Amino acid sequence: MMFSHSRISTFEQCPQKFKFHYIDKAEVEEIEGVEAFLGRRVHETLEKLYKDLKFQKLMTLPELIKYYREQWKKNWSNNVQIVREEYSEKNYKKMGEKFISDYYNRYKPFDNEKTIALEQRIVVNIREYKIQGFIDRLSFSNGRYEIHDYKTSNSLPEQSKLDMDRQLALYAIAVRNMFKDAKKIDLVWHFLAFDKEMRSERTDKQLNNLENEILKSIQEIELAYDTDKFPAKESVLCDWCEFRAICSKWGHIIKTESMTANRFLKEPGVQLVNKYSALYYKKKEFLDKIDEELEELKEAIFQFAKKEGVERIAGSDFIAKISMDEKAKWPGKSDDNRKELEDIIKKAGKWDDVSTLDTFALTKAAGKWPESLSSKIKRFQELVEERRLYLSGRKEK
Repeated sequence: MMFSHSRISTFEQCPQKFKFHYIDKAEVEEIEGVEAFLGRRVHETLEKLYKDLKFQKLMTLPELIKYYREQWKKNWSNNVQIVREEYSEKNYKKMGEKFISDYYNRYKPFDNEKTIALEQRIVVNIREYKIQGFIDRLSFSNGRYEIHDYKTSNSLPEQSKLDMDRQLALYAIAVRNMFKDAKKIDLVWHFLAFDKEMRSERTDKQLNNLENEILKSIQEIELAYDTDKFPAKESVLCDWCEFRAICSKWGHIIKTESMTANRFLKEPGVQLVNKYSALYYKKKEFLDKIDEELEELKEAIFQFAKKEGVERIAGSDFIAKISMDEKAKWPGKSDDNRKELEDIIKKAGKWDDVSTLDTFALTKAAGKWPESLSSKIKRFQELVEERRLYLSGRKEK
């Protein structure tokens, strides 16, 4: 199996989406967003610019804009989706022209570096696995290799995020293997919407650590294949997922959204949830009322006991026993002063006396521990079927 940064990232984002896309190859309606369309046209235009430069032909800016417009017109269709209704195709097209113009004026006459390759396919070997990718542009300047990536998004990341970026760092591993003199490799992002260039660099140690991280991710993917477990993982990215209609978390919701009111109310799943929720909240309303009355009576009994100075109060069939002792209460995990309390205990060397085993944390940590330790604690683990049912309000779109 050939891996890639996008494959690995898709699995990390949502294993079920990975299965739909790469294993089942599920057929869904593909709708290209205008942002992605814009990005492709800008990439094509900048590739044309540097391809001509290799043949000692420097396109003028008007020629480059003309090429961009031709590519836009040739590829545009009504299937390109514009979500922001206040903006038109013309607005996005002009954005691309601005990106290209700013880039051209910043770097002309483009003689500060030597372009080695455009849309360069790379393959990284990590043990028995192969990871492929494509570099927008690879260049060489002043003894340093540069991996260039063009971004047309309207968000500018913090430097710390780029310093942790995996995609271009992965490409750096390939360049390091391709060229023996690649001692210094710059990762360069061109954020065209801001006319801004941002850079980062990786040490050999960081690249070696990255290889280990990728290896671990690939092994998790292989485990999913072996066990056939690709659970859906909900996140803010679900709103843009092309597989929502067949997703285990969203499929039924999407299916019923387009139904008429009459058909919706007759749908079996809708009927079951409606019946359950009606009974659930009927029971809750009744119990809440009972609890409120019980609390009022309990307070009245406490007050009576204090007034009379008694610890037991007789009733017709029962005797109420009252205990009103003081009991110590410590800050909970979510309290602001919890950490301060923990620090005091730890500095005193008494943490082991009061710390408890968090089984949730144990389950999470055990998957990251060495096999020698994991095998020892496996005998304490019991797999049981946990069943839950709860309700949440359905929000109007």
